[in-house]
Amino acid sequence: MSKKIILFASMLFIYSASFSQTSESAEAEKNLSKATEHLKAKKYQDALVSIAKAKEETVKLFSGQLAVALPKTVEGWNQNPPSEKGTGMPLPMGQGEISVTRSYSNPSLKKPETPNTQPTEKAAAPAAPTSATAPPTAGIPGGMPAAMPVAYGDPAITVTITNNTMWANEVATAHTNATSENPMPAYAMPGMEAQKTAPIKVGEYRALERFDTNRKSGSVTVIAGAGVIKVEGNNIENKDILAKVANAVDYKVVKSVLGE
Repeated sequence: MSKKIILFASMLFIYSASFSQTSESAEAEKNLSKATEHLKAKKYQDALVSIAKAKEETVKLFSGQLAVALPKTVEGWNQNPPSEKGTGMPLPMGQGEISVTRSYSNPSLKKPETPNTQPTEKAAAPAAPTSATAPPTAGIPGGMPAAMPVAYGDPAITVTITNNTMWANEVATAHTNATSENPMPAYAMPGMEAQKTAPIKVGEYRALERFDTNRKSGSVTVIAGAGVIKVEGNNIENKDILAKVANAVDYKVVKSVLGE
């Protein structure tokens, strides 16, 4: 019985997605037709409004094609339903960037517990040392206490597919700078030793991995043709899940939609 319910739900989802795309396509065509009529009537402001509406619907259709490449589930991490605002991210006129994002949650993981900071017994506060006798505070130069990075919020993963050239350049540069003796070295910025960055491979594709062991957060960014896939994780115990999610993306779809 449960299998029948799952099958029915899957068919309903596919039908709804198909109906939504058909509706958005018809809406885009209608607005383009209106824009043509406004242009002929020399109503240029109205024409621009219709063109903007047509572009918004087209961006949703474009993003819907990319969303097909995103995995539904990976090792207990399940894709959450898309926002009602749409799958795409409409951008200002003249920009060629496209982007689609989905979030993932894992019901089996416990929510992080908030540490109890209330003292069990009231203790007298120690006297503040004078400037002459106060020892320097460890951590940050100048006597400021070192911040203790912690992970915030529920465990979560997000996956974004885009053609963002800035992300692509970052990955390409990291691989270019790798030496022949150690083609994929990990490195950390001074003062941020907990955050390691390393050029890696996801399947046959170049990628860049970042992970902060203190904050339990990081990302894996992959270049696939003209597309860029970024998997980000927050409050996750193991960075390996980021690469596994990245591996589950359908890169053939990404390249067919965004180009080689």
